Amino acid sequence: MADLVPSSVLEGSIDLIRRAGRDPVEFVLSVGLPLEALHSPHTLISSIAFSRLLEMAAKELDERFFGLKVSKIQGLDSSGSLWLVARNARTVGEELVLLAENMALHTGLVSATVAAEIPVGKLVTVNFHTPISAKSLALKQQIRQVQVIELFFGAAVSELRRSLGKQWQPDYVQFMHAAPDDMQPYREMFGERIFFDQDVNAFQITNEDFDHPTYRTASGVVSADGLALIKRESELRAVYTTTFVERVRRIIRILIDREGCTADTVAHELGLPTRTLRYRLAQKNTSYQVIYDESRLQLARHYLLNSELGISAIAERLHFTDSAAFANFFKRQTGLTPRGFRNRTR
Repeated sequence: MADLVPSSVLEGSIDLIRRAGRDPVEFVLSVGLPLEALHSPHTLISSIAFSRLLEMAAKELDERFFGLKVSKIQGLDSSGSLWLVARNARTVGEELVLLAENMALHTGLVSATVAAEIPVGKLVTVNFHTPISAKSLALKQQIRQVQVIELFFGAAVSELRRSLGKQWQPDYVQFMHAAPDDMQPYREMFGERIFFDQDVNAFQITNEDFDHPTYRTASGVVSADGLALIKRESELRAVYTTTFVERVRRIIRILIDREGCTADTVAHELGLPTRTLRYRLAQKNTSYQVIYDESRLQLARHYLLNSELGISAIAERLHFTDSAAFANFFKRQTGLTPRGFRNRTR
């Protein structure tokens, strides 16, 4: 799976770290990034390490809204080839769809979908994926995914304001993590309709805004240099990418949140016989059950670490028969009970 983003995504974070009087070198080295990333915007770096840097900076600088602050000075145009692809959009909706469809190429950390939620608007849903293992889950120091989520959403809103006006805000925004003590920075960026401890990270945009022309003109097509950058990043990521497995994982994540799923359901979504799904996964040295368990474990970790949901509510949301079944599953995978994991990491 691709886990690479251009080092240009660091620019806003490094700027804020320097403004706080700290040396960004210590942050970069602490999360395992190369020093070259501070000087070259085209170095491909680990997206997981980038997320770790954001959380570290928020903690070290005592700045709960570090990600949101970064989003105000760094938009989506820092995201390399993904941004260059989106520049071809004629409408806001086309831009969102292009971003969502090409997200998997850009990074293994994020996937997105754009779907009609209600007749008056579209829902943009964003999933953040963290590769985990029993060993990593047993560590006392867990890396949250709050700052990267808020940075991404803030950057998306800032970008859409270029086309929809400086005061534009989504219809509503929902986050999987818990609410902060101070809501004012959220209200300034996202408006009054903000919901927490939800089953997905998402924001809604009206159909009118979706069909609104972008601020760019036809002259904003991708340049030859831009196409070369896309080709370079695509070739580098090709070594790591397992597209079919990622599609299966993405469908499972969506269906778990909504209604639960089986191998038959996923195969139907992919337009394949179930036996073909199982065969193609076996060719990738994995199986439906392995991916399903990984997905439930990732979501369980997220809810325990970032939300205020109770154990029984998490068990129900992840379609376990009861809290005991959830606890047995989690302990079998990590060596810790859900309550023990939550208490240990807080």
